Amino acid sequence: MIAAMLSLVLLGPFFVPYSPYAISGLPNQPPSFAHPFGTDFLGHDLLSQVIYGAYPSLLVGLGAAVGATAFGFFVGLLGGYYRRLEWLLSASTDSILSIPALPLLILIGIIYPVNNTIIVEGLILVLWAPAARAVRAQVASVKKLQYVEAARTSGMTDWQIIWRVIVPKVGAIAMAYFILLVSVSIVLVTALEFIGIGNPEIVSWGSILYFAQQYGFYLGDWWWVLAPGLSITIVATGFALAGFSFEEILNPRLRT
Repeated sequence: MIAAMLSLVLLGPFFVPYSPYAISGLPNQPPSFAHPFGTDFLGHDLLSQVIYGAYPSLLVGLGAAVGATAFGFFVGLLGGYYRRLEWLLSASTDSILSIPALPLLILIGIIYPVNNTIIVEGLILVLWAPAARAVRAQVASVKKLQYVEAARTSGMTDWQIIWRVIVPKVGAIAMAYFILLVSVSIVLVTALEFIGIGNPEIVSWGSILYFAQQYGFYLGDWWWVLAPGLSITIVATGFALAGFSFEEILNPRLRT
């Protein structure tokens, strides 16, 4: 599923003759040979909009997933290894997990002028906690093993033990959570753009749905909703299934 969408996104611009911002056909046209995904109320080609609109949506999702995974992994390492920091980092993790993500992102979007940087930072703020909790639990288990005690006895410092001994054992969990968070980030950023938090002048999957819910339902343009909706569903489901599979394979707690 992911490979199919990436092939469409990467190879599509070489085959689509229309700009996503250009009026290339009659308004409100259903799918046809000239416009496989149809046109919107102004005559924009929806296939080109879906292809070019994938780039901002995927880039924001990937950026947020990388930032949230890295921050959560670091917090989990510290919270699992240093007992004196465990209560503080655990309380911070639980606090973030108790806050609904989408309402908090909407509040951030209302307070601050929205751009991709603000959206990525907001997503990192609400998404790092699950990875931190999983890594902390695994680090707390690994640090009790005999080879960790042997490394400490041999004279290695705490940071050497963390990065040379523990990180290779728990790093695979971070990869599983990264893949999962890509899916969640894409859905959340699309939801924000769908309700108007973002720049509607930039073509993205969320902005396509934003204008579709403004005009598409009223005009009966079902294809205007179907094209970006299926794209988001396929990508999000593909990353989610891949993430669940990686977690089952790499997380010792699930493997047993």
